[in-house]
Amino acid sequence: MIKRGRKDVPQTTVENCHDGVGTIFVRQLLGLEPKLPGVPGFPEDFDSCLRFMHETTLPPGTSIGLHKHEGNEELYFVVEGRGEMTVDGETAIMEPGDVCLTKHGSSHTFRNIGDTDLRIIVIEAAVPKK
Repeated sequence: MIKRGRKDVPQTTVENCHDGVGTIFVRQLLGLEPKLPGVPGFPEDFDSCLRFMHETTLPPGTSIGLHKHEGNEELYFVVEGRGEMTVDGETAIMEPGDVCLTKHGSSHTFRNIGDTDLRIIVIEAAVPKK
């Protein structure tokens, strides 16, 4: 069994994530996100196509910049706060309980549009090669 919680992993600051605005905070709960080299992780966690699961907090006014997903898909699940997700030019408001999937080949950005912290769970999985 692998069990980790917020108290078990450090919160790491990430500046201008994917060329976004401001400082966000990441807790790598499972796996490893190689595109965030300053965030410690656990590369041996998964035996499946899952790559990582982390909790990310975006303070008001911060964002994750536009970036493309190649060879993977990513889920953003909103735990608290209010955000704006744009995937391939289509924009939607995200609130607690909402989830958005960015598929292989798509580009997305995400920003906090509320007055409080925006907390999300991010999960990424590799797309099997055909």
